[in-house]
Amino acid sequence: MTPTMKKTLAVALAAASVLPATAMADTPKDNTNQSCSTPDSIDAGNTTLSAACSTLDTLLHSQDSTVKTVYDKAKPDGQIAYTADSARKLVEAYNRAELLWQKTGIATDDVDDMNKAASDLKVQAANMTVATWTVTDGDQTSTLTGAPDSGGTGREYSGTINHMPTDDLHDLQAVGSDGSKVNLTHVTAHDTQAPGPYYGQTDHTATYVAAPTVNLPGFTVTAKWTEGDQVTAKLSDALPKANITPEKDEKGNPTGYYLLGGNMALDKGDYGPASISLSDGSTLTGMDWSAIQYTTTDDGSYVAQRTTINTDKGENQATITNKDGKQTQIKIKFNLKATRAWNASAKLTLTYTDKDGKLQSIPVTEYDKDKDGPVTLGKLPYSEMGDAFTLSPTDVGPDAEVKVDDRPAVASDGTRSWKVTTTYTDEEGLSHTHTMQVTLPFKQPARQVTNTDARLAGLLVNGQPIAGWDADTLDYTIVAKGDEPYKVSPQAADGQTVAASDVTQGAGTTRQEWTVSKNGQTRVYSVTVIRKHEPTAAERFDPADPTDRDGKTPEPDPHHPTTDLKSYGYTIKDKDGNTQYKSFATDDHTIPEGGVFAYQSYQNQVVAVKGGRVSGMTWRYTLTVLSTDNHVGVHTVDVTYLTAATHKAELTGIRFDGKDLNGFDPARHEYAVQVSDPARYTVMPVFDQSTGMTVSTHKTDGKAVVTVTSADGLAKTVYTFNVSQAPLPILSGTQTGTLAQTGTVAGAIGVAVAVLAAVLAGCAAWLAGRRRKGEGGKDIVA
Repeated sequence: MTPTMKKTLAVALAAASVLPATAMADTPKDNTNQSCSTPDSIDAGNTTLSAACSTLDTLLHSQDSTVKTVYDKAKPDGQIAYTADSARKLVEAYNRAELLWQKTGIATDDVDDMNKAASDLKVQAANMTVATWTVTDGDQTSTLTGAPDSGGTGREYSGTINHMPTDDLHDLQAVGSDGSKVNLTHVTAHDTQAPGPYYGQTDHTATYVAAPTVNLPGFTVTAKWTEGDQVTAKLSDALPKANITPEKDEKGNPTGYYLLGGNMALDKGDYGPASISLSDGSTLTGMDWSAIQYTTTDDGSYVAQRTTINTDKGENQATITNKDGKQTQIKIKFNLKATRAWNASAKLTLTYTDKDGKLQSIPVTEYDKDKDGPVTLGKLPYSEMGDAFTLSPTDVGPDAEVKVDDRPAVASDGTRSWKVTTTYTDEEGLSHTHTMQVTLPFKQPARQVTNTDARLAGLLVNGQPIAGWDADTLDYTIVAKGDEPYKVSPQAADGQTVAASDVTQGAGTTRQEWTVSKNGQTRVYSVTVIRKHEPTAAERFDPADPTDRDGKTPEPDPHHPTTDLKSYGYTIKDKDGNTQYKSFATDDHTIPEGGVFAYQSYQNQVVAVKGGRVSGMTWRYTLTVLSTDNHVGVHTVDVTYLTAATHKAELTGIRFDGKDLNGFDPARHEYAVQVSDPARYTVMPVFDQSTGMTVSTHKTDGKAVVTVTSADGLAKTVYTFNVSQAPLPILSGTQTGTLAQTGTVAGAIGVAVAVLAAVLAGCAAWLAGRRRKGEGGKDIVA
């Protein structure tokens, strides 16, 4: 072997972390002319010595020699191909053989040493040990671990892959760091199946082996994977995804039973349904709830009683029926800790938007869930009769339910009344139901005996005196029986002037005022028209039930369990249809359209939630939290839902003296308008009543201010109309808007201006400037 070849081998082995290159740097000089392979250096007839020398020469020089084969498998890229110990032994044997091969004066006595050196080279080359073995399947590469076999002469390698092997369970292959490859055979007799971590899943194993050979170790590789989708159970709205897990004994072996359990909050009543829905569409039936143990304790917290249901000892064989009707028997044990805070509280709240556009909320203190019969609320001022009223249950506990009629009845004097049904369960588990009639009356119109010069001669409705006419009674109500139109006409006495003034409009109600003047004395008369109406967008709105968006995060301090929640917020779907949770970052508890109130609890807390409308689009949620140490905390959160309809506060048009204002733009908030008489003119805002918004109009000489308030009370738009004298005889507009010359005020019920027209008609029934009794001018249909 030439020095160049020796150096190459040394570098290759060093790169394989065998020995540093300096290990062979001091090898004796290659004395080619005196080597044993040179014919003139030995006796040509000494065949034994020639054979030994030839064998050694073949091992060191031949293209297919053992050393050459080892060299070819060495990896010069820095990877460890062979173990350091086996490569070191090969180098030592190589050095001894090299010294003999280059020895001067080969003699017959050297034959045994040369044969021994050749044999040792062969043995050490054959015993080169691969540094690492791996198995690659799909995206996973597993490095195998080795250990001496039972005889101590070879090595056994083993490992796992954590998925079902690709290519339909075909054989695997082990690859050594030197490039060697060994095929592993799938032994189907060793395959196993067992219940997976959850119901609906199966754990599988498959075994792949290769027996050891003279030069190669043995291999055992196990593939492990879980097949199937987890199936969960919906025990309640508070626990919609309860786990179903296989029970195992002390040694970890399946017992044949499944466990269904978890901590859960009950909305009401005791737990023990006849059927349980599973996430794969099947149904679990046939449960035996007789083993449930009930206990009631008084913990002195916000709620006095807490009921605990513990079924850890209950077990039975139930039936699972899938969507196709196929039935499967399942042995199941219920390990539930179902808890609820007993709370049968209930309140009623009356809400409305007053004539100034402000949301008003009045607790109904007279309400008692244990009483039947009528409840009459305190009388509100007559001026509020035209408002839209909503009676809503609030702060209703999980053991109570309150239902209120969507649409109240309206009496001829404007009185509203609702039917309220309350059902609740007491501490002993007994159910109670009570029904009552809640009536909202109004004070009688005030009589005014002063300013008699401004005493109006009469009010005509469809040509007949208004019911209950009294010249000293200033306020009147018309309860519409249907969609019939009305003509409202103020009748002035001699010398009086009548000017239509403030108007307040809402869904189904409109209040119109007229100011009567004479000799410096004034009176304000009003007529309120009330019509039954379809529920507005605000009245129809009913948000989905709140959800818990966590329940897995450990408490901040496990040594001090808390009844506080992690956060409050809302859920909403993103553009891809995925549900996202967003916590409230500030005290602004508004929820955008499509969102639903939600919260985040800590691990093992039990939360019960009740909610109801408090006003407009504002909901109040009461969350009762049971901590892990069985303390109870109650949290109240008010949120306001935003929708495009209920957040709208704009006019769609406006009419002066019965004519549309041309060029009106809802986004423009100030106009100049010309009328025939700036001191006596009619104003009729046009708006979408179906949203639940309210409109208030205030008139003075030369100016009309219209305030629009959204149904949620958060948006308000003010329109200002500066009124001036129009040139006679044609009514025209200024640069900022003109009045249409066609069209009349019509009260077609069902359009946006229906109720509005019913009262405003009277505004134009008085001809401006007339001062002689009986000249009422034309009537306008409402």
